[in-house]
Amino acid sequence: MNITRRLFIGIPLSPPFRKRLSREIHQWPKEAVLPTAEENLHVTLLFLGFVQEDQVPSICAKVGEACKNFESFELFFTGIKLLDNDEHPKMIWLTGEASEELKNLREAMEKKFSAFITEKKSYRPHVTLAKIKKQKWLSLSEKPKFKEQTSFVEPVDTVCIFESLSLDGKRRYEPIDTFALQ
Repeated sequence: MNITRRLFIGIPLSPPFRKRLSREIHQWPKEAVLPTAEENLHVTLLFLGFVQEDQVPSICAKVGEACKNFESFELFFTGIKLLDNDEHPKMIWLTGEASEELKNLREAMEKKFSAFITEKKSYRPHVTLAKIKKQKWLSLSEKPKFKEQTSFVEPVDTVCIFESLSLDGKRRYEPIDTFALQ
C-alpha cells in the first residue's frame, strides 16, 4: 500500500507570537473570515507536496543537512494586508521584510529538493492569518482596518518539516521533525 503524506518545510512561530497574532485575528468579523488556527501559524519555506512514506527519512536528512550551515537570525514583520485587493479579497497576511538569511535558507532547501533553481532577488516572509469568505466579506457594511504598519521581531532558531492533515474537518499542521539552526 502506497501511503503518501502532504509535507512542507516551514519556520514555526513562538507560542507568545502566535498568541499575539491570534488576538489580532479574532477582532475580525467571524462571518467573513476563516482564521488560521493559532497552532498552525508559521512561515512556509518550501512546499514539498504529496510524498511517499518511505521518502520521509531521506527528506528529513536533507533538511537537517541544509540547516547545519545556518545560524539563528530574526525575521522582521512590518504589516498586515489584504490580498489580492478590495474587489477580489482572498487572504489576510502578516508581511515581513526581505532577509538575506531567509533567502539563503530557502535557496538551500530548494537546492536539496530541486534540480533547477531560479535565482530570486529576495524572499519576503509572510504568515497567512486568515482566508476570506469573499461574498460575506464584500457584503460587510464596514470592512476591518488592518495594521498596515506593525513592528514584530521573531527569532528563527528552528526549521520544521510539517505534515498537513485534515482532522475532523479542520486543517492541522503537525511537525514531524525539527532542526535547530546553529
